Parts: sequence; C-alpha cells; structure tokens
Amino acid sequence: MALREALADCVLNKTERSKSFLYKKYYGYVMAVVGRYVAMEMEAQEAANESFVKAFRKLETFQMHEDDDILDRTFRSWLARIAVNTSIDLLRAKKTTYTYDEVSEENLLSHSVMINDQLAVDDIMKLLQRLPDIQRAIFNLFEIEGFTHEEIGKKLDIPESTSRTYLTRAKHKLRKLYVEEFSVSHNMHS
Repeated sequence: MALREALADCVLNKTERSKSFLYKKYYGYVMAVVGRYVAMEMEAQEAANESFVKAFRKLETFQMHEDDDILDRTFRSWLARIAVNTSIDLLRAKKTTYTYDEVSEENLLSHSVMINDQLAVDDIMKLLQRLPDIQRAIFNLFEIEGFTHEEIGKKLDIPESTSRTYLTRAKHKLRKLYVEEFSVSHNMHS
C-alpha cells in the first residue's frame, strides 16, 4: 500500500487497514517528536496515540501534494504539528503539578547561561531527555520550533516570565549535564 492510497482510503472509507498502515509507518516518527516533549514512556505513547486519533479525525483537512516525495514530507510535518500540540496539551494538563518559583529579572540575568557552541545536536537531544518535562518543552519550543516566550506562555498557559525562567534553567541544567557527561572545560558565572 502506498501513502497516497492509504490517505485517500482513510478519508473516503475510513478503513482500519489504511489507518493501521499509516500508524505503523509513522508511529516511530511521531514517538520521536513526542519524545522531545514528554519523557515518560507511557505518557509519550499516550501522546503518540492521541496524535494519531486527532490526525485521523482531521485527515480531510490535509492537503495532498501531487509529488509523492513532497507528499511524504508534508504529511510528516502536518503529523509533527499535531504531535507537538498534543504533547503541549498533555503538559498543560499536568501543569498543576508544577510550582513556579518567582525569579526577579535581575536574578534571571545573573543566571543566564549560553549553550556552548561545542554542544552537538545529538548530544543535546540525549541530554534533553534528562530535563524535567516543562523545561524540555520550553527549550524545544524556543530553540527548536522557534516560538517566542509570549507564544510559549499562551500555549502552556503560563506567564511569559516563567517561560524565560524555565528556558534559563533548562540551558543551565543542559550545560551542567553536558560538562558531567563529556567533562568539557567551561567558564560559568554563578
């Protein structure tokens, strides 16, 4: 079965065979996207499955490109957007368990840490898994997805200053983990 055929079949006939084909073909990809936001395996699986439920529900809104290579890429990015939003919804639902420490702007600036250029992307991705969910989510949204702190605040339903605080903490923790993991010499101000 080809992607185009499966997508068309899902929209027109909603067959389990086509849904199953898409699920199996893209499950690993969706889990990788979700894993950038949700660390616990069970929650990540829940978010991945929920992403597919939403995708199947909205499939008729997906624009199918004529070129098969482009179709795969556009479907992946469409699916990734759903997975990111589903992960964020999950984090937002869990938000009540977080306690936000009030940090003054002055305090925040003095703890500001820039990620070292030597950090390789693969290393960062591995270390990201060791951050608390909220810090990992904000780091991903800001550094990888390119959202502003204002947009992150709206998405996660938190104050913009909290987003800045958690990004700073995430970078600080990442650098600390990186140094521990790879024992790189560093200059850090505290």
